[in-house]
Amino acid sequence: MTERTPTPVYLALSMLAAATLLLEVSLTRILSVTLWYHFAFMVVSTALFGFGAAGVALSLRRADAPSSDRALVGFAAATPIAFAVGYTLFNRIPFEPLRLGDGAIQWAYLVAAYLAISLPFFLAGLTIAGLFSRYSGTIHRLYLFDLVGAGVGSLGVVELLPLTGGSGTVFVAAALAGAGATALCVATHRRLAALTAVVTLASVAAVPYADRLVPVRISADKNIGGVAISELLSDPNTHKKQVWNSISRVDLLEYSGQGGRKQRAILIDAGTALTRVAHPSRPVDALPPLLDEESFFLGLFDAPEVLVIGSGGGREVVLALRNGAGHVSAVEINPAINEMMTDPAMAEFTGGVFQHPKVELFTDEARSFLRRSQTRYDFIHCPHTISNASMASGALSLAESYLLTLEAFADYRAHLSAAGVLLITRPEAHLPRLFSTARVAYDSATFGFLASSARQFGDSVLAWKQATAEGLSFYAGFVYRAQPFTPAEVERFAAVLHQRHLEPVYLPGLVERAPYAEIARGGQPLSVELPFPAMLEPATDDRPFFNQRVPFSDLELSDLTRVFGTGEQSRMSLEERPVAEAALLVLLIESAAVALLVVLVPLLVFRRRELGGGALRTVGVFGGLGLAYIIVEVGLIQRLNLFLGQPTLVFATVLATLLIGSGLGAGFSARFTMPLAPTLACLLAALVVVLTASVLPLMVDWALAWSAPPRVAVAVGCLFPVGFVMGAPFPLALSRLRERAAGQIPWAWGINGVASVIGSISAIILGMLFGYSAVLTIGVGFYLLAAAAGFVRQSRA
Repeated sequence: MTERTPTPVYLALSMLAAATLLLEVSLTRILSVTLWYHFAFMVVSTALFGFGAAGVALSLRRADAPSSDRALVGFAAATPIAFAVGYTLFNRIPFEPLRLGDGAIQWAYLVAAYLAISLPFFLAGLTIAGLFSRYSGTIHRLYLFDLVGAGVGSLGVVELLPLTGGSGTVFVAAALAGAGATALCVATHRRLAALTAVVTLASVAAVPYADRLVPVRISADKNIGGVAISELLSDPNTHKKQVWNSISRVDLLEYSGQGGRKQRAILIDAGTALTRVAHPSRPVDALPPLLDEESFFLGLFDAPEVLVIGSGGGREVVLALRNGAGHVSAVEINPAINEMMTDPAMAEFTGGVFQHPKVELFTDEARSFLRRSQTRYDFIHCPHTISNASMASGALSLAESYLLTLEAFADYRAHLSAAGVLLITRPEAHLPRLFSTARVAYDSATFGFLASSARQFGDSVLAWKQATAEGLSFYAGFVYRAQPFTPAEVERFAAVLHQRHLEPVYLPGLVERAPYAEIARGGQPLSVELPFPAMLEPATDDRPFFNQRVPFSDLELSDLTRVFGTGEQSRMSLEERPVAEAALLVLLIESAAVALLVVLVPLLVFRRRELGGGALRTVGVFGGLGLAYIIVEVGLIQRLNLFLGQPTLVFATVLATLLIGSGLGAGFSARFTMPLAPTLACLLAALVVVLTASVLPLMVDWALAWSAPPRVAVAVGCLFPVGFVMGAPFPLALSRLRERAAGQIPWAWGINGVASVIGSISAIILGMLFGYSAVLTIGVGFYLLAAAAGFVRQSRA
């Protein structure tokens, strides 16, 4: 007879799952501030292996071990403490990933950082895996509460980060874990309930003071103009405001500019990007026109219709207004920046630029905005806010950007007026790929362009850069116009560049340097030899990694040594090194090593009769399920990025819908008890993913012009069936495992957890190599692998 699972256990499991996911996502955001995104991804992914280690630890218990109730409540009671202590310790460790080559001390810090950040996940994993093992008779209901709790936790991140900040959200997660531990103690060990309740209340009390109790440490390698960002942020005279959300942390800095005049800048993720706040000396309408390399193009039109992509601090909006713009649409993806810029105190500083009657401010992803817009623009301005430190760290190589893909150029061209101009400013390292992307888009009838000669394209583009004594320039500009420039216009623009001490690299008929002339006018624009490392193949919406500069196939062992062997003095040389790609490969190697340990240790330590039969098939089933679920999840998130627009909306909609849908699917799957149920569930999941991948593009095109609520409804409608069927295979497989080899349950849980981490890393690498359509196909392949392993296991049985 199956033992009844106490109701508080379900509540405890749900709260622990919500707390763990809340911690995972908030740490990824916090560590993007502390380090860089790719190093944050590396640290958090490694920490998540604590889940797999927990499964192995539980599977290594002696077969005659006593009841685990006491151990379970001990793990649960320690979990919220580990949340707070592990996070606090991590912020005390001066780990600098770019200095691993400086000596053994940084390697010691790396190990200490990993241990500190892994401890919470290890204890949470011990508790959750222990509950699955202890109450395995109700696995379907347990998995239901586990996934629904995780889904609620994913929604909580969106709401909590703006309210409580980074450190505050960690303490909220600790309080939630404490509440789960208290519920478990009430059910199984009442004496500990008072202690866990005190821990919960202490965590809640710490939330308002969390940023002072545990300030987020900023890497010493993050600096602006040689001044450490941590120093700027710790100075109350400089640091004026801080806002968190699920996209980034935004800090407002104030400093003295030329002549002692106050200036302000907005800093994103402590150095990933920087945007200066407009501060006109008098009302915008009273300012005279400005003639520089950017405003020159506004003078080609009478009262131009202007679109600014990434309006940030409003500098480009002021530029458009003072040069006669008839109307300005300012699009900024980060709501925290727009809230900061529309604050009354900030409006006084900027002269009310975003309150100007000719200006409309939108919080949206630019491509999504453009697809819904019916306006033709005379001037589309896409300025870069990338910080020099961010470029040097390679922080953007893993960042998906839909603004510079082949399809993006088609959207820009479709929304330009007959003589409209597109201006993109980026570092010089990006210029070759901008040229090649624009050229391929121009020549490609697939994206709706008329067949045009290379000469016509070559007469329609301009490019320049900031002159440098050596190395690549941090500032360069690229212009495409819907019609060719006249020789007179080119000469006038050359004069402006000369006056601004800027260096022309491509002005048609006047200055045509390699490699840009060959890309613009040659017959093989993607086969041109380049003077510095860069990729010419255009990024696409399916492979949106425009900032990737080195293919994985070109990486060598020496690259890893150079990337992680750079001290402070040579840090800026990292602009030419594949930092993010190297970090991904290191993480993949780490993952493979951990996976081998998770799989092999129990096989080597246990006698076969203790572990039970079919061990390798258990690896196939639960490893395949872990890989399949996360790879499909990542693929669907990427496919819906453009459709939903705002990253916050994407995260909340996709993750919450999939997790909650999977939880309900897990609960529903308890109805099916036939031996082949796990195999059939895997096949059904594969089929539904294939159907969804086929239908989703049609749904996106059909509903893209709708407002946000209907688009969210369409996304939920597409995702919920996928999540529902994807939630069934795992609990069905665990139920079959319980009948034949119950001792393998913690091990299977650990294998699934490790496979999920490997899958998230692999999905990014595969997306960079083959695109996210292929990622979804690979996810389907792993469901088929799990189905085959399950079928063989059942046949052998």
